[in-house]
Amino acid sequence: MASPTVRTFFVESYVPRLDDATAAALSSRLRAAIAELRREGHTLEWLRSFALVDEETYVWMLKAADVDEIALVNQRARVPYDHVVEAVSGE
Repeated sequence: MASPTVRTFFVESYVPRLDDATAAALSSRLRAAIAELRREGHTLEWLRSFALVDEETYVWMLKAADVDEIALVNQRARVPYDHVVEAVSGE
């Protein structure tokens, strides 16, 4: 069976009272969920995250086969998300 095409996604969550510690905790939970799902055979790769503290917005990027995998990661990590979009390189 052919492996799925892996795409890059940008995920955004509104987090009231977001601070550095909360952002670090969110990243840890998401990375742990990705590791767990990788052990189960999902093709996922953590890329990076950003905390836009003044905007109360946490964003992160990962490689995944589709948006269903994004939903699964967020569900496992107990991190709700508000927006997800595929990102392509401008370089």
